[in-house]
Amino acid sequence: MEATRAEAAFEALLARTSGDPILILADDRLRVLRAAPQATALADRRGTDLAGLSLIAAFGSAPLDGVARSALAAGEPVVGEAQLGRLGGSTFQVDAVPLPQGGLVLALHDITALRRMERVRRDFVANISHELRTPITSVKLLAETLAAGAAEDEATARDFATQIEREVDHLAQLVDELLELTVIESGEVRLAIEPLDPAELVASVAERIAPVAERRGMTVRQVDTRPSDVRAAADPSRVGQALLNLAHNAVKYSHPGGEIRLGWEPHEEMVRFWVADDGIGVPEAHQGRIFERFYKVDRSRARIGDEEGVASGSAGLGLAIVRHIAEAHGGEVGLGSTEGVGSTFWVDVPMTLP
Repeated sequence: MEATRAEAAFEALLARTSGDPILILADDRLRVLRAAPQATALADRRGTDLAGLSLIAAFGSAPLDGVARSALAAGEPVVGEAQLGRLGGSTFQVDAVPLPQGGLVLALHDITALRRMERVRRDFVANISHELRTPITSVKLLAETLAAGAAEDEATARDFATQIEREVDHLAQLVDELLELTVIESGEVRLAIEPLDPAELVASVAERIAPVAERRGMTVRQVDTRPSDVRAAADPSRVGQALLNLAHNAVKYSHPGGEIRLGWEPHEEMVRFWVADDGIGVPEAHQGRIFERFYKVDRSRARIGDEEGVASGSAGLGLAIVRHIAEAHGGEVGLGSTEGVGSTFWVDVPMTLP
């Protein structure tokens, strides 16, 4: 390999490259001759010159070494992928281009975000397919049973019709939540921010959730806060939606005879709205992910609602919607929970300035 000419050309190429792709020049034995500064950081060898090291020694990546070897053996460009960086945390497309005078140039394009988006899409399709399959299968079986003669038994037909209605309600809720989450995640929601009286909002949500709780033998209590001139800078409909989602969850995962409590309090420079229950709680190992879309601690937990004749709607979207609403306001969400004792979920939104 004519090292001097190749290295001079490589240096000129580096000067015209702003960091993407990351360029590496190697010889016929796959030893590094020159590398962009970003490659040194990627190899986790800051302050160390990579020159003279083999690709495998410098980056510890068999896929990177394999793409380079394939290009040299074929005598033509080869494209592959490799996980690089600390603990292989980043994914790169590797373009290996042999040079006429020997050796090759490797161009590394960071595609970590692209691969992450692809995983999100795959997970989304898998999750939504699962959520749709269960109610659709139930409705199909119930309808087939009715068509096969069960409709002639009035009591059976009435029971099956109720079950079909419940499954359809779940499907309708799932579709509504998907559409809502899509709009919120797109950033297209325009918040109508105004000075909001926290006590009035809590009272409104308590009034709306009370009939749902009463049907399951639960009580709803608004925890009174002393009169205050504190106001939240928030969109009443959106924050009300978030608080109502939390209240519905509290009812869904509590036992008959329990109490659902709603309240608010000043918290540093925020207004904290909270919903507490005496329900089954959230295991500590799952609390860090409970606000992710489609995340469920245990699918069997949704049966609590079903056993009482309340559609569970447990698609794992309600809490994700709450999180996005809070973040759209510049706030955050959180919870405190003890398994078998109960949970308190909260939403922080900014407080109006005096």
